[in-house]
Amino acid sequence: MGPLLLVESLCDQKLIKEGPNLNKVILLQIVSNFISEILKFFCSSNVRTLAEIEDELFRMTKAFIREIVKAYFELVDEAILKDKTSRKQRGLVVERREDRRSLYTIFGDISFKRTYYFDKSHKKYVYPLDEALRLDKRQRLSKTVTVKLVETAGQVSYAKSSMNVTEGELSKQTVKNKIHSLNLEALKVEVPKKRGVEVLHIDADEDHASLQNGRSTNLPLVCIYEGTFKEGSKNRCINPIYMSGYGKDTDEFWLEVADRIYELYDPEDIKGIYIHGDGANWIKEGISWLPESKLVLDKFHLNKAILESTARQPEKRRDIYRAINTNDSNFFKKITSEMFKCASSERERKMIADFRRYITNNWQSITIRNEEDCGSSSPEGHISHVLSSRLSSRPMAWSRKGLKNVSALRAYICSGGKVKAEHVRGNDQKGDKTDKRHNFTLNLEDIFSSTVSEIGSITVLGTGKVTPLYTTLKGICHSGFDFS
Repeated sequence: MGPLLLVESLCDQKLIKEGPNLNKVILLQIVSNFISEILKFFCSSNVRTLAEIEDELFRMTKAFIREIVKAYFELVDEAILKDKTSRKQRGLVVERREDRRSLYTIFGDISFKRTYYFDKSHKKYVYPLDEALRLDKRQRLSKTVTVKLVETAGQVSYAKSSMNVTEGELSKQTVKNKIHSLNLEALKVEVPKKRGVEVLHIDADEDHASLQNGRSTNLPLVCIYEGTFKEGSKNRCINPIYMSGYGKDTDEFWLEVADRIYELYDPEDIKGIYIHGDGANWIKEGISWLPESKLVLDKFHLNKAILESTARQPEKRRDIYRAINTNDSNFFKKITSEMFKCASSERERKMIADFRRYITNNWQSITIRNEEDCGSSSPEGHISHVLSSRLSSRPMAWSRKGLKNVSALRAYICSGGKVKAEHVRGNDQKGDKTDKRHNFTLNLEDIFSSTVSEIGSITVLGTGKVTPLYTTLKGICHSGFDFS
């Protein structure tokens, strides 16, 4: 007996007159349609390409899962309705039937019906099915979809995030709303216990992004790490933790950095902290917040300043490097004075004067490398990897809220964090609380177990011949088939 004939036979035997058997027929019909569609697809006279098989089976499987999940939701709602004893104990009175609700899942949009009740005990109207499924009354997306949208939006644009996760079925505004709903305080990588290190490093720098009002803004970023190690030709940070400072004043940001360090490390073990950066005032403020810390001007910004100032007098570069490496400030001042005199324009003289002031103000932060092993650093590399690749490398304009949340999200993800449902406001709390009023007597086990046994009577399973289709259907019968 074929799968469709099986369902017709059950109907002919008038089994649908009884509730449980009606539910069984509904489930059998869904499974039967799915199997028939697969058989019809492979019964073509033409050989199917791998691409065709992947696309079509993926589409059919998602449609099948949507149907079976919808059926399950409605079976649960029906079971709650029929459990009159439990409903009476809880004071639930039927208000109306078949209220529709849609929920977008990773399999697509699922529309289902449920029953609306008046709760006499609490004097309010409720949907017990929604509460049993842990669905907030305003929730339109499943938690899994929300997490995937937020994670992807941390890497690509809102529109591409929707395309990658939902094939463009959700608008970029929906993705934006989820990003704006992030709970930034919860975006913190947890560690099992404090680590003990003697020396810490902090790379500090800032990116520049465009706002929707046409202005540009700075995005401070720090990376806390325990040193570096070689991986091929590149240096990698040990246990890097990134923190974004956009939207915070300097003192507030460095206080958060200090608190984070003391959460991660035992302060009694720390003998020194090196803050690597370009010497900006906001970076220097870190010295006053972190005891035992010293500022180190990173080599990238030092070399950049030297190359730009000696563009028209390249013969002076060797002397400048020699003055810095020998810690001879007088020799440095003599060289820059000679450069100033030889300058051919007012613009070049101003550049040399600014360069001399920059090096002089950061002299101790530059020459510290001659006296101490400060390690290697790459603040610019962190900016490029964490912020620029998403926020400023391509023409785009940000709202302040979006910029703050995406920069914090990028810092969290690049620190090894995983986005969870509780990181998005309005996507947790109520639904995760246990409520004894949801404990109805849901006699669904007999329905599903008997449905599986009915599937076992399909002809292809009774031939005894092991084929790919036989293996697949047997997997369904024994609940071992993975549709993901």
